[in-house]
Amino acid sequence: MEFVVVVVIFVLAMVGLTRPYIGLLALLIVMELQPGELYPQLAPLHLERVVAALLLVAFFIHGEKLRFPLPTRWFLALYGAMILSIPLAFWRGNAAAACFGFLEIVVFVLFVTALLTTENRIRWFIVTFALLVDWLGGSALWNYAHGIWQTTMGIDRANGITSSAGDPDTLAATLLFSLPLCVALMSRSNPIWMRLTGALSIALALVTIVDTGSRAVAAGVLLLVLIMVFRRPKNLVFLPVLVALGPLVWIVIPQQYKARYESVNNLKTDLSYQNRILSWRGGIAMFESNPITGIGVADYTAANGMKFWPGNGRKSFLNAHSVYFQTLGELGLFGIITFGGYLICVFRLNLRLRKELLALNPSKFLQGLPSMLNLTLILLLFDGYAAHNLYRETWFLVGAMAASISLLPILQQEVTETEPSQLGGAASRTIEQKWSPALLPVLRKEVPTEVPPA
Repeated sequence: MEFVVVVVIFVLAMVGLTRPYIGLLALLIVMELQPGELYPQLAPLHLERVVAALLLVAFFIHGEKLRFPLPTRWFLALYGAMILSIPLAFWRGNAAAACFGFLEIVVFVLFVTALLTTENRIRWFIVTFALLVDWLGGSALWNYAHGIWQTTMGIDRANGITSSAGDPDTLAATLLFSLPLCVALMSRSNPIWMRLTGALSIALALVTIVDTGSRAVAAGVLLLVLIMVFRRPKNLVFLPVLVALGPLVWIVIPQQYKARYESVNNLKTDLSYQNRILSWRGGIAMFESNPITGIGVADYTAANGMKFWPGNGRKSFLNAHSVYFQTLGELGLFGIITFGGYLICVFRLNLRLRKELLALNPSKFLQGLPSMLNLTLILLLFDGYAAHNLYRETWFLVGAMAASISLLPILQQEVTETEPSQLGGAASRTIEQKWSPALLPVLRKEVPTEVPPA
């Protein structure tokens, strides 16, 4: 089986030498499936690096160019904050290794921004991503049905087989964050098979999430449902159906998971939750010790156990269990400014794209995608209350897709349909004001902004 995996990835990577977009899909597959973890014999090959290197060769052979819209620049600024945390890190070697490992995500994001140049490419990229998440959730569900699970917190919990969806909470979060993109696939402008893929992916994710026993993700699902119902007045017709289905869903959920969800009513006696509060206090102490650059990337656990744990008695090597305290403790003010700036930038970009696309009336899929990307960020922020997910690639994949949409030449047809020779300078500037700022360098090459005198 290991040989088959290598052959498939190698074929995709070779095809990617002639078509860089296929190489990008190959890189996505390798990063999500983590074949080196599935088959330890493949680990020394470092397939992610091999595929990325081949894609880089194809990228420059075909004259592709990197693109740096505002979300990408904010993302690189965040990576700069990570690197700046190394010199004063609590454990410099670990922080440096974490920054080097994160470089794979940096390269991936740059390729995504550069190569998602058409609506069809974006659509197929999301389809591939959804199918990969289906595999992660489906394999976990299959193992769970055959008695392979992880027992924690007094319950049997489904878990993934690679680090992309490893422990139950990580698996559940991976499935949750894929749901808005699956909703986007269900757009009426997509082929029936693609809409069916989105619907089945949602069903599979919801079943698997229940078997993970994750309280935070279950709350995230509820939040997602409420947002989807209330985001448009016409969706309120589904509200009575949801109210009726709620008790039925609760009945079919196994008792051990009901007890897990009901434990949120007794958080004062919940040892897991109380330890998280102590860990958050440790994050505040880390920030106070180095407020500018923090105690270093991925050093939160070691710093807690060796120095900053505020509880009495033996110190606990516990991670942040909150993206907010993780950012505060590990990256300090530099991290807060760059990560916050990145989020604001992507949110604002998606809001602007939604308005522009509604005015242009493209496909329903493309019209709704910016809203689904923002919804993914909302779920990430909501789950981040109880999860240290700062370095999860989903944050930055959302920004890369939003940036790619902003660079689509969808306005070019509208402009070129009008004869430039019939436009005065004032009329040209009026049309130019309607263009996306990110498109101006491209469009100005096609349409003159000033008409030479007759």
